[in-house]
Amino acid sequence: MTDAVRETVRAFLDAHTTLTLATRGETGAPQAADLYYARLDDRLQLCFISIPTSRHVANIARDPRVACTVHADANRWRDIRGLQMEGTCTRLSGAAAAQAWTCYVARFPFVLADALLAAAL
Repeated sequence: MTDAVRETVRAFLDAHTTLTLATRGETGAPQAADLYYARLDDRLQLCFISIPTSRHVANIARDPRVACTVHADANRWRDIRGLQMEGTCTRLSGAAAAQAWTCYVARFPFVLADALLAAAL
């Protein structure tokens, strides 16, 4: 990826807040969940906070392969702009979890007022 493309991707990720995460369910069927995300520093790695009992968390525990999209709303199909990504998803711990939490709360400070979400990490 060129520096110009990387910067375009960073800017797009920073301009939006929600991704659609696709996971594989227990029966193998695809499942999707909309989540707030934060980008970790200058990397293109994303983090999200989820309730441990959510369906997508259980799916990731069984199979960490995921895909996601981030897009802007559009009224015409020709105007749809977005990113499509795939990779693996892991639960963070220790310093990595603390860094992710810092990035996430900086972007979504209202999370601190939600005891259920704050306890998810």
